[in-house]
Amino acid sequence: MQIPESAQEYFALQTARLRKQLKKKRIAFPEGEDPRVIEAASRLCREELVIPILMGRPKGDVASCVVVEQPENNPKLKEYAQVLRDRRRARGMTETEAQRMALDPLVFAGLMVTSGDADGFVGGAATTTADTFRAAHMTIGMRPDIKTASGMMVVCTHARHCGADGVLAMADPALMIEPTASQLADIAIATAETTKSVIGVEPVVAMLSFSTKGSAKHPLASKVIEARRIVEARRPDIHVDGELQADAALIDSIGRSKAPGSTVAGRANTLIFPDVGAANIGVKLVERLGGAVCTGPLFQGFNKPANDLSRGCTGEDIYRLAILTALQAGA
Repeated sequence: MQIPESAQEYFALQTARLRKQLKKKRIAFPEGEDPRVIEAASRLCREELVIPILMGRPKGDVASCVVVEQPENNPKLKEYAQVLRDRRRARGMTETEAQRMALDPLVFAGLMVTSGDADGFVGGAATTTADTFRAAHMTIGMRPDIKTASGMMVVCTHARHCGADGVLAMADPALMIEPTASQLADIAIATAETTKSVIGVEPVVAMLSFSTKGSAKHPLASKVIEARRIVEARRPDIHVDGELQADAALIDSIGRSKAPGSTVAGRANTLIFPDVGAANIGVKLVERLGGAVCTGPLFQGFNKPANDLSRGCTGEDIYRLAILTALQAGA
């Protein structure tokens, strides 16, 4: 299937942004012995986009500019274990448990990030989303202003008339199964920030539903309306509207017909789905039937970047997610 021009242009723009940074971001890869990870890390290094840090003992064609770390031999292992114990002391973690857990590559990568020795990590090539999330939550922790962890996908479509020239943020297809109105507001706020940092445009946020502006009366639609009100109260700087059906959010003529007067309808570049089922199904349909390039999920709500791969990922998928992770880490 043909790669959308929006994807080619988007990633060309983002790599240019990274090359302009005076200080390259350090991205840790817990599954550093995986051939796909080695391929992606070597490419990222050769193209001078990030400084990759591979955990373990990678073999084969590893670029000389890639940093390799063995957790068991790292001089900061005891220091990292103490950081972990301090974070988990209230849960009864002992020193022995902390030392053992710090050797886990996912946990070690998270401790590198929280200690400032890496700017973000990318895991999940050979582990579950639950394991990657758990390691990030245990080591990096949540932002005080965002109490809900979520995931978002950067979706590059063939529909250049939609979103940011065909590029959309979609959330949450990964973590929050059935969010409350308050949690949905958290997801919308976090995703708006990610749209700005990772897509590089001002977010125009649509809170999606099966109803547009009261066309249907149901508690599920009411939840979306309440979430939008919470976003407006907490973050009046965010350009948001809802409830909106997907076509009203994306297509100008339909937006003007279904939601006259809305400044989001027909212009949205950030789509907030009402639950994980709708988001996950939507992303996969756009990818498999529409030929979109979908990258993520990027975890949101953590103090520092930590992102997840599918176990069926390719080296190209890892390369793209590392680029977005570096963008999340900021200038």
